[in-house]
Amino acid sequence: MAITKNKLVNLGLIFVLGGIGGILGSQLFLPWLAGLSFLKNISWAQHVREGTTVINRTERVVITENQALEDAIDKGSGIVIGIVSEITEKTIAKRKITLEKPEVLAQGTGFIVSSDGLIITAQDLIPEAAQKTLVVYGGRQIEAEIKKIDKTSGLAILKISENNLPVLPFSNDELRLGERLFLIGTKLPDFNKFVDLSIAKQISPVLSVDFASKEIIGSPIFNIKGEIVGISWADSNGQAKITQSSVIKELLK
Repeated sequence: MAITKNKLVNLGLIFVLGGIGGILGSQLFLPWLAGLSFLKNISWAQHVREGTTVINRTERVVITENQALEDAIDKGSGIVIGIVSEITEKTIAKRKITLEKPEVLAQGTGFIVSSDGLIITAQDLIPEAAQKTLVVYGGRQIEAEIKKIDKTSGLAILKISENNLPVLPFSNDELRLGERLFLIGTKLPDFNKFVDLSIAKQISPVLSVDFASKEIIGSPIFNIKGEIVGISWADSNGQAKITQSSVIKELLK
């Protein structure tokens, strides 16, 4: 059916009047409506008063790699502790003498693996001659009990009488070549924490991560999700080694 001239005129008028109505509504009616007291806390009314109209608001949060890394470091820092092994007495002329100041045999880092006080560290930090082992945590020195020393893995398990301690999960994922990893250690003599970043440079037959810092014995290694992937220690030749999380979990059973 042909569209007559009158119909075209009517359609044109409808569009024009509709547009005018929309302008008047947005410029006059909506501001008046937004000014009503009972609507003042509604989001669309606030936007109208500010001179903006939001039809469909979508919020999108993008977590960058740097932000994820900072969050993981913040979490990891909470489980890192200091380790001190010392001698408190000596035998001189067949007599035991209590030292006025304990003699430190080894110092380094460890980390909490259970909320009730289990600690993992490197066996090098728990020498056989040590008479007392202390865990430095929260500004305190807490005497620790030696639960197990495993020369194969190079690790030691300690126990302190504390509860509700922070813990982080072990990674169950296979490490990928080039994966971003970081280590958190403690610097002597004040046990201030530091971070060292690297990547997984080799996966097989052993994990190889090239950290720049030297004071890394007993330090936990994390992935960017904040999961524990291993711990650093040194062999009898002083060469840095890494024991991965799967071995640590078996040791804890």
